[in-house]
Amino acid sequence: FIVQLQKISNDAGMPIVGQPCFCKYATGQDQVEPMFRFLKNKYAGLQLIVVVLPGKTPVYAEVKRVGDIMFGLATQCVQSKNVNKTSPQTLSNLCLKINVKLGGINSILVPAVRPTVFREPVIFFGADVTHPPAVFPNCFFSGDKTKPSIAAVVASMDAHPSRYSATVRVQSHRQEIIQDLYPMVRDLLLQFYRSTRFKPTRIIYYRDGVSEGQFLNVSRPDL
Repeated sequence: FIVQLQKISNDAGMPIVGQPCFCKYATGQDQVEPMFRFLKNKYAGLQLIVVVLPGKTPVYAEVKRVGDIMFGLATQCVQSKNVNKTSPQTLSNLCLKINVKLGGINSILVPAVRPTVFREPVIFFGADVTHPPAVFPNCFFSGDKTKPSIAAVVASMDAHPSRYSATVRVQSHRQEIIQDLYPMVRDLLLQFYRSTRFKPTRIIYYRDGVSEGQFLNVSRPDL
């Protein structure tokens, strides 16, 4: 898998040099946080953690929680079936994901098809809140009443736009309004300025996960 991934990435112009600095088998999600803590402390220049998963598992959510929220480490999960039996298409898609997560550019709009909105500095935001499963009375498979919801905001970081940055927060259980939206947006605007040396003259904001009945209640505090 590593050799094939290196070959595909080299052909795509994003060479992966050398072998992984660390490899360990884990048996459960409770091992994710101590393992990531060890990696962050031991390898100061660590760029990416690749996690091989057997399939749909709670470990995925824990990897993203610990990597994105706790330690700010880029992570890429891949299913074991795609490691045991690789294909050029799967590896190419994996390289595209890794490249973007490490700040690379996969594609840009050529000048002939660039919309007029790009004539001035513009930043795109995307926001969503992910909730734990709902709680249903008298249901054995009911959700959790205490687990927090996860709010995420991403924003474009260049003029193409191709590069992006993300910020994630934990918030109240099943709360659709993003409680820390102001500091999250502020952080992303500062990152945009540091990246482009421009202040955006336009902000385009996409909001996911809001029903028509919730729209006014959510859009007012968001705006």
